[in-house]
Amino acid sequence: MAEEKKKEDGEKKLSDRQTKLVALTALLLAICATFSSLKAGGLSNAAILAQSQASDQWAYYQAKSLKENTYKVQIDAIKLHKGQFDTAQADKIAAGYQEKIDQYKQEEQEISEKAKALEAQRDRSLELRKGFSSGLTYLQIAILLASLTALVKQIMFW
Repeated sequence: MAEEKKKEDGEKKLSDRQTKLVALTALLLAICATFSSLKAGGLSNAAILAQSQASDQWAYYQAKSLKENTYKVQIDAIKLHKGQFDTAQADKIAAGYQEKIDQYKQEEQEISEKAKALEAQRDRSLELRKGFSSGLTYLQIAILLASLTALVKQIMFW
């Protein structure tokens, strides 16, 4: 009977040790899940911000394009009514308009590049977020299994 008591005490200590290891594992998994959740949330926010900034850039691009088109229409109007104006003056005005058109084309190119870079940043953030979100799912499953191990005292779930 004394030997059985010692055996039960030994088994109990082993079980307590295993329970502590399972609890420690669950704790570490929960910490990792917390950081994964924070990172996924931060990446989502970064993606939303980049999308908003890209949209702003495309709106700015459209505004420049509208101004460019307005100057193109003015040049066409000058060409159409060239006989009604002093030719030198009309050419000077048209040249000024053409300078504006060239300026807007250059600005549109820069704005377009910036918008595309922001869209690429958004896409990178969303892709990274997927990884952290998937990792978070697996961490949560692992935490559940660790909890199940502690509840049913079956090490096979650990």
